[in-house]
Amino acid sequence: MGKNADTFLSAYNRIDQHLNRWKETEDYIPFASLVNYFSKRNAVVKRFQNDLLEFAELRNAIVHNRVMPNYIIAEPHEKTVEHILNIEAELTRPKLVIPAFSRYVQTFHLDDTLASLLAIVKEKEFSQFPVYGNNGFKGLLTPRGITQWLSSHINEEHLNLNGTTIGEVLAVEVRKDHYKFISRKTTVHQAVDMMKGNPSSSFRPEAILITENGTPDEKLLGIITPHHIIGES
Repeated sequence: MGKNADTFLSAYNRIDQHLNRWKETEDYIPFASLVNYFSKRNAVVKRFQNDLLEFAELRNAIVHNRVMPNYIIAEPHEKTVEHILNIEAELTRPKLVIPAFSRYVQTFHLDDTLASLLAIVKEKEFSQFPVYGNNGFKGLLTPRGITQWLSSHINEEHLNLNGTTIGEVLAVEVRKDHYKFISRKTTVHQAVDMMKGNPSSSFRPEAILITENGTPDEKLLGIITPHHIIGES
């Protein structure tokens, strides 16, 4: 047997064993059925569902169509071998949002001025702004919320940004649920799926906030925005 075929089959068998450890029955379930089942329950399997099903066909061609015990009619391409090894790693050792998205998160207080926020935006080009009060997290201010506030005051002769608090601007945000909190142990693939939103609803978070256990009363460890996941999709 060729080296590529041997490596491919070994990786395939390890993936098969891994999926079998997840199932809740001792009954035999074909590989393709396991993939289709867990594609609805696991973000990694969902992402690579089609690849895994194609690997199953390739595996069957290699194993069942041999003309003799150590002779195969197909030798997987190196890129195919590399891809199945990468999928195996994603399944067995998935990347977590921390440390992948670990970063300092600029936060604001309800009593901070809009002018101070805009000054930081100019310097650092942030687009999502977690806002806190004396009793913890209060909401996520977005460019849409700022635009809504500005449009409602456009006819004022003197617009006082230094006299306007972030709390006043946050109050006009139309959506109050455009963010999610997740724990640091969430996988990157799960976070990517969350950011893509649910096709059957209009909800799509503008930011995912990461804390130790995924609760708003904990220190922010990182933030994920649509821009951050472009390379992960």
